[in-house]
Amino acid sequence: MLLELRHVDFKYEEPGSSLTALKDVNLAFDQGDFVAVIGPSGSGKSTLLMHLNGLLKPTDGRVLYKGKDIHAKWFDLKNLRCHVGMLFQFPEANLFGQTVYEDIAYGPANHGYSGKDLEKAVDRALRQVGLDPSLKIRSPFSLSGGEKRRVALAGILATNPQVLILDEPTAGLDPGNKESFLALLSKLNRQGTTVIMVSHELTEVSRVARRVVVISNGRIEADGPVRKILTGLDFW
Repeated sequence: MLLELRHVDFKYEEPGSSLTALKDVNLAFDQGDFVAVIGPSGSGKSTLLMHLNGLLKPTDGRVLYKGKDIHAKWFDLKNLRCHVGMLFQFPEANLFGQTVYEDIAYGPANHGYSGKDLEKAVDRALRQVGLDPSLKIRSPFSLSGGEKRRVALAGILATNPQVLILDEPTAGLDPGNKESFLALLSKLNRQGTTVIMVSHELTEVSRVARRVVVISNGRIEADGPVRKILTGLDFW
């Protein structure tokens, strides 16, 4: 199994109070999965995603990558994030470079890429997201909204991750760009990338995901094939 959560609980702690966001979550993801995580606002979806590449540490329970506890003292979390990439909502808001190249190169450079290897990684990632490598000399702020979203995704893909985690990946995109972005995710999945995404759009989920996980009040309420789960959503 590629990624696992075993009996994961998580509480947001503040002085004088705490909020339980995840309760006894057990999930497993294998290579090549395309999984949609759905549920009401505040149900714990984003919190769940942030456990998958170690951005949050369980209050109780364990997160495993290829059978190894990612929070063990000897485990290399930086290396994990090279293999398990995460794209947050509206990622284009975090573009910062003077050129597209600078933005995409930032992640792989931090993971040890340099010289020709770094340039090849940037060019490969641009092609993966359907953009011409000649775009790398452009300012990211001169691009369209859909192109910016693709550049942000390219920055994740440049380290060649096995797992791609996305939080509302089509939020804010117009219908045409939503369609092409979902097609891109499907293509990446067919090429072997495991895709785990949060979405509120059940029509999108039904079209691209093969498995659906339903979370409510921090608990997993359902987990199974997309058609079976979506036709039985009487608790949605």
